[in-house]
Amino acid sequence: MNILLDTNILIYLARDSKRRLITEFINPNRKELYISVVSIAEVRSVALRQHWGSKKLLLIDDIITSASIIEVSQLLINTYVEIDTYSQRQNPNFTEYAFETPRNMGKNDLWIAATAGLLGLELITTDADFAHLHNVFLDIRQINPDEFRPFFN
Repeated sequence: MNILLDTNILIYLARDSKRRLITEFINPNRKELYISVVSIAEVRSVALRQHWGSKKLLLIDDIITSASIIEVSQLLINTYVEIDTYSQRQNPNFTEYAFETPRNMGKNDLWIAATAGLLGLELITTDADFAHLHNVFLDIRQINPDEFRPFFN
């Protein structure tokens, strides 16, 4: 299964000048990488707010150009709606939920989840906000950021 990188993964990858994190840990089997245009906007906003230097910006641009970019389009709308209503425990296609209370997801996260769900991509993230969607709409590989430490030493 090919993979979709969440925004938080891109932020970590911007710190890895040797690109070991992506090649040895996140994608050692060299699956095809996808990135949502939503994540590109988010990471560039973070970069501007935090005054990233040229080194980090070049690393991010390198990763982005090596991936397939998925635009937000009408094709994603139905999946977005299904995930949003499911997260709010109001999806008429479900009678049972594995969680007791609604899961409020950010709108950008909904677009990212819809992208992974519709295209059958494994979402790589450090964010627990997607966990309730695992094995329902998409496959999620949630990574604890502590696992990244060896790549930044």
